[in-house]
Amino acid sequence: MFIPKIPDNDLKPYIEELVYIVERFYAETDEEDRFGMQFKFNAPATDEEINYLETSLNIVVPIGYKEFLKISNGARLCGYTSEFLNIKRVVNLNKMETSPDFPKDYILIADIIGDGEILCFSKNTGKFIRYFDGKEIVYDNFYKFIEWLINFIRNEVEEFVEL
Repeated sequence: MFIPKIPDNDLKPYIEELVYIVERFYAETDEEDRFGMQFKFNAPATDEEINYLETSLNIVVPIGYKEFLKISNGARLCGYTSEFLNIKRVVNLNKMETSPDFPKDYILIADIIGDGEILCFSKNTGKFIRYFDGKEIVYDNFYKFIEWLINFIRNEVEEFVEL
């Protein structure tokens, strides 16, 4: 299990909490429980990869998400609770034609909840959006979203271990 280096930036308290949850989960569960609740962090993205993302899609990556990419270029957190796409997949998926009702200024970056819900950010506003079946839940920034996600993951993990 790869645990990312704790950053010294605004994501620090969130990543510390997430690492605490992951370490407790792995310490107190067996292989069978871990199968469906996998946590997998990829290696950090390089500045060149982040630049590729921005130039390929003609966007500015919001700071909180950029900080996350510098920790992990894609991640699976708590099974299919959230699957952040790596930069290459973000670019490829966002260059594809989307359905007519999907907002054109949204950049898809993750699958969440495992039910078809996705996480995007707006190229125009930099806000993060949980998008499902035409319905939206908007977060002013990545930190607000990651706070919600960690609370959701905490509730999922507490079915297996006491946190």
